[in-house]
Formats: sequence, C-alpha cells, structure tokens
Amino acid sequence: MSITAEQPSPPARRRGRPVSQRKRQAVLEAARREFGASGFRDANMDAIAAAANVSKRTLYNHFASKELLFRAVVADLVAVISGTVGIRYDPAAPLRRQLEQYARDSIRLVRNTGNLHLLRAVIAEHIRNPALVEPAFATYWKAEYGFADWIKAACADRRLAVKDPTRAGHIFASLVRGVIIWPAVLGRTSFTTERLTAAAAEAIDMFLVYYAPDRATAPPVRKKG
Repeated sequence: MSITAEQPSPPARRRGRPVSQRKRQAVLEAARREFGASGFRDANMDAIAAAANVSKRTLYNHFASKELLFRAVVADLVAVISGTVGIRYDPAAPLRRQLEQYARDSIRLVRNTGNLHLLRAVIAEHIRNPALVEPAFATYWKAEYGFADWIKAACADRRLAVKDPTRAGHIFASLVRGVIIWPAVLGRTSFTTERLTAAAAEAIDMFLVYYAPDRATAPPVRKKG
C-alpha cells in the first residue's frame, strides 16, 4: 500500500489585487479632477475613464454608477479634510497656539486648488441633492473633525468652561469657516498671509474670551507627585 503525499493547498487569493487597487485609485484621482472642474451633473464618465487610462468596463466594475463614484470622491474629500484640519488636544501647549495651528491647517486645505475646486462642486451638489452628499459628511460634521473632543479634553483639564462641547465646536468651526473657508469657496479671498492671519486671530480671540478662564491661554500647572 503506497502512501500519497498530501498536496499543499494553493495559496488563498488575496482581496484587492495591487493592479486592481491602482486602477481604482487612478479612477478616483481622475474623478476628483473631473468633478472639481465640471461638477456632478456635467462630469463625464468617458472623460474620467480616459484620464484614468482604464476602460469604461473597468471603471464600472469599480463604481457601478456616477452617483456611487461621486459618493466615493466625497468620502475621499472628507478623509482629506479630516487628515488636514483634525486637531488633538495637547495639555502642555497654550490653547491659543493649538487653535492657531487649526486655523493654519484650514488655510492650507483651501490653498490647494484641487481641494478647493472639489469642495465647491460638493457644496453645490449638496444644495441640489443633499442625500447624495450628506451621508459621507454627517459623522465628521457632527464632531467637527475632532474639535468637539479637543474641547472636552480642555474642559477636563479645567482650561475651558463649556457646557456643550459639540455646540462650542460648531461655533468655533463656523467662525473659521466664515473667515477662511467660505471666502475661498466663493472666490472672495486673496489668501494674503496678513489678512488671513488677522481674521483667524480675531476668531480665536472671540472663542477664548467667551469660553476660557483667565488662565486659558497658558499651559496648566501640574502638581508634582
């Protein structure tokens, strides 16, 4: 009786083959440019496929419709915004310095032409068809890209006196959007450093004067032991 050696099983096929993932990313990058330049309604799927150097069949294998592709682009934009203007509380740094960094990151976000064009297209489509955009933004808007958590941490450190951190987060984010984001989206800003810095400083002053105790702009004194 002979014994046949057991043949090794073939390796499991990995999901998301590198080539397929590269093509998907190429489609997303081409779609960002097309949607940013033409908006959702006028964006052309043939143009996106050509710019991504893929066939229309490949494009639709990844994204079955223009709506699904736009949703993916919006989700990608949300990730870019979150990664650019997200804020984490630093107990050792003055609050003002942390808020100034938040403002500088907001300026950097809209100074990127691609981000700005796409943001305009997304906002325009949100006005026309909220259901197409809102799901991707809802969670991030609710927490203001981590700013609500930053306020909670500062309150726990007794450096801010805030009853509703989420509302306070919306208030400050609205101030920043009002002096930085919206003027850029509407094409009413020259992005001069002096003007934007002064506008952001006033927004920070208003926030700290209202919500911070006198010691808020300095790092807390830690007791030894």
